[in-house]
Amino acid sequence: MNIEALHVIVVGGAIAGTAASILLARAGARVTLLERVADPKGVGAGIGIAENGLAVLESIGLGPALAAVAVRVPAPRIVDGAGRVLFVPPGTTPKVMMVRRADLQQLLLDAVLAEPNIERLFGAEVISSDRTGGITVRMDGGARTRRLRGDFVIGADGVHSRVREAGDHEASVSRPGLSYVRAVVAGVEPRGEEAWTSAGLFGSFAVPGGAYVYASAGGRDVRRALADRDLERFRSAWARAYPPAASILARLERWEDLLVNPVLSVHCLWWWSERQVLVGDAAHAMAPNLGQGANSALVDVAVLLDELRRATRLESAFASYQARRQSAVGRVARMSARLGALAEITNPLGRFLRDRMLMPALSLAARTSTPTDVLQEPTAKLLAIGRA
Repeated sequence: MNIEALHVIVVGGAIAGTAASILLARAGARVTLLERVADPKGVGAGIGIAENGLAVLESIGLGPALAAVAVRVPAPRIVDGAGRVLFVPPGTTPKVMMVRRADLQQLLLDAVLAEPNIERLFGAEVISSDRTGGITVRMDGGARTRRLRGDFVIGADGVHSRVREAGDHEASVSRPGLSYVRAVVAGVEPRGEEAWTSAGLFGSFAVPGGAYVYASAGGRDVRRALADRDLERFRSAWARAYPPAASILARLERWEDLLVNPVLSVHCLWWWSERQVLVGDAAHAMAPNLGQGANSALVDVAVLLDELRRATRLESAFASYQARRQSAVGRVARMSARLGALAEITNPLGRFLRDRMLMPALSLAARTSTPTDVLQEPTAKLLAIGRA
């Protein structure tokens, strides 16, 4: 397919949408990027970019800039509440770079701003979308509307996708019941580990200038602290379950520094509908426990471009994209959900059986496995797609 002849409308200016816009624009397409926030910035705390996501970012020239604002994670061990090691990934573990989400978002936005083939419409809220490539947006705080039409529309607009709502995707959004608390804590030394404790999981990893911290929100004492917005009770609950948390959380100054997010999952039977195609959370939001949500979204946009180049018709490209991605990302989503469920076992007997019997078996299995399933695509291929 002649990419240079295409006009693509991308809805959503976060990681998936900006990366899709950059890849397509550099391949020659004319891109219109829509984002409802007038001054988009990264929302969240930290994010781990694994080898598959790194390959996509490196393919569009962001590798050096990312390295300047990220910290490489050594083997991210799992321990129990007393610090006893439960699992250390084998030597073949893919590398991960930990970065503040706002910093990654800014790198992508800067690349968007520098790309002449991208028309940027920020502060544009989608009010309707059709399956034939049409979009209507509300702009200037609702003062006016604008109708746009492209050869196709990419829905990169997250869990509550307006693009997905307009298509025939047979989608469901579910909430497993888990929530996580996240924060970036300045000036502390992280542990570089994830602890599976009597209160759930607690992780801390280095980012420039501090630590990215995340924790379960399901333990009884933690739930009470969250309900009361009581920072001291939150600190105390985690200090009891995992003593190293005390010094890490001591540097938190305000309750408002904590972000609490429920886990939401999206399942779509169809990832495309006529001239609409979904990427990232709009198609397959998943539990965060494998750290593959954003990375999978980056793989999506690279594979979509690859299939557009191979195909002669949009419908064929979209069908091949879904065939290549749906089962692969589905396996990762199921693995992530199972890992999250294991980490949330908090009763003493369940933790004993998990820690003393299941985790040794998992460690043994990991020594003979490869990271292919988690990464979903060969990283060399992902690098080549963006550089072609």
